Amino acid sequence: MNPSFSHKLQVAIQNDVPFVLFRFPDESTIQLNVQDDSGKNRFLLHAFDSTIEKSISDADPIQILQSEFQFDSKLDLKHQEWEDSISKENYEQLIQKTIDEIKGSAIQKIVISRKKMMENKGFDLFQTFKNLLEQHPRALVYFWNRPGEDTWIGATPELLLQQSGNQVQTVSLAGTKRPEKDWTEKEIEEQQFVTDFIAHEFSDFKNLKISGPETVQAGKFQHLKSYISAEISESFDLNLLLKNLHPTPAVCGLPKKEAFDFILKNEGHDRGFYSGYIGIERENSKTYFVNLRSAAFFQNQIQIYVGGGITAESNPEKEWEETELKSGTIANALAQ
Repeated sequence: MNPSFSHKLQVAIQNDVPFVLFRFPDESTIQLNVQDDSGKNRFLLHAFDSTIEKSISDADPIQILQSEFQFDSKLDLKHQEWEDSISKENYEQLIQKTIDEIKGSAIQKIVISRKKMMENKGFDLFQTFKNLLEQHPRALVYFWNRPGEDTWIGATPELLLQQSGNQVQTVSLAGTKRPEKDWTEKEIEEQQFVTDFIAHEFSDFKNLKISGPETVQAGKFQHLKSYISAEISESFDLNLLLKNLHPTPAVCGLPKKEAFDFILKNEGHDRGFYSGYIGIERENSKTYFVNLRSAAFFQNQIQIYVGGGITAESNPEKEWEETELKSGTIANALAQ
């Protein structure tokens, strides 16, 4: 591996300096940012409820080929008071309560998540990151570490927003099934909710284009995906569009405020950075991803975040099974 890359990463670890490793979807290079307070080349994590945003900036990041990445080092992770996972019975009761709320109100969809807790048996986080890179070539894969604060690893397939020049683009990604299953009306409707929501937010832009949906593979799952693009003016406020888009129906629900309020009142845990967004802000481009398929790592525990979109047609037991499958993205990559 590039000596400059490994040296920079090792010095950051030895001196307790925040760092982030990441790779864009469909690319073959890994970038390393080590915090230097320059404000340049920011990699940021924004919480689901928008109460927290943290970033790691680096005026001189280093990139290497993914095939060259090989790094072995232990991190001094934060200790977390042990939390138990929600039981299958209690989760299914929450899903049924959500279905009843949807049937008895104007809400069309609510996304409910849970945390699956695992004992941290001294897993090798750098090898875990490498496993995710290899297993999910079409995802944004990242490894974020702020000593004494938070350590997150994830592989998300969902673009939230990308801006380059006067072009903005995003995707509508929703609905989950195994490859051997057929799409049902529930997943088709769920994905259309997301598409309609984004199209409304883009409706004032020039040259609005929507294509899809098509079936795409993400790990062991398939999703429905539409592509949306438009042109913006030079004076356009990208932060305002981000605020309007987040959280999308794919991670919150519709109508957004009513679904968001239900989640905060009933879900029973703080999502943290899960289902918030990840930002990669460079001089000539800004790209944001929805933070899915991710986990928070602690000295004694791993907290894997999973969830699913609930509509009037949802089945509580199937929703549990879907989240169990989704937890495998992280669990199957864990390395000793």
